[in-house]
Amino acid sequence: MDAPILDFFDEEGLINKESYIANSKDFEKMDLIKKYKIDTALFIFFKDNLEDILDVSKLEEFYSFTNASNVNKCYIYDKKFILVISPLGGPAAGGLMEELGFMGIKNFFACGSAGQIDQSINPVEFVLAEKAIRCEGTSYHYLKPSLYIETDKELTAFVAEYLNKNNYEFNVSTTWTTDAFYRETASEIACRTKQGAVCVEMECASWAAVAKYRGYKFAQLLYFSDAVRQEGWAWHPTKGELKNAVIKLMLDCVMEYVK
Repeated sequence: MDAPILDFFDEEGLINKESYIANSKDFEKMDLIKKYKIDTALFIFFKDNLEDILDVSKLEEFYSFTNASNVNKCYIYDKKFILVISPLGGPAAGGLMEELGFMGIKNFFACGSAGQIDQSINPVEFVLAEKAIRCEGTSYHYLKPSLYIETDKELTAFVAEYLNKNNYEFNVSTTWTTDAFYRETASEIACRTKQGAVCVEMECASWAAVAKYRGYKFAQLLYFSDAVRQEGWAWHPTKGELKNAVIKLMLDCVMEYVK
């Protein structure tokens, strides 16, 4: 049976930079990016009070990404880069990357949670994604089919250098990006582990595909929020602590990059 998702990946979409700018009511706000000469963004996942992890006096809200019933805020951080509260899942996260790209952002960092599937790794270590298994849908609308997609080597190397310099424990590894977190079966976990994946999440392959198609750079750092084992699933007890730690270190990492 033919898979219709594979039919059209090399033709420009009708929603593109020109049509987006022409139809956006808020696009005048993007002049701030030009004013501050910003070309870099950091995606985070966070629903609590931002003052718990950063100095909110450095934030300047400039854009809201509205997707149906959800609104995701985008801030200018210390007049240096864009801090993005990302939506969950490849379609919305990829769409937000598209819109920021239309505004002039070219370098994208991300940090977020993942389910640990390789139990040999210390669960408090970070995972720096060098490539992702494309087990989602969004990437196939951007690039021809393949098992893996790589993150940007230059940005990934920069994050690795920063982590090493600051004595963080991490693995440079493969992640598995899925669209359906209730369909992580025992058989598929075994398969993805054999293919090199140490964790599972829902955005990396999509972001990497958008970036590669548009000529952007993209890198992602992950932490283990939960364990997805053959015998069952469970939260990691350190997930809250690790989430705050990875966001704080990536804020510093991106600040060093833009300097």
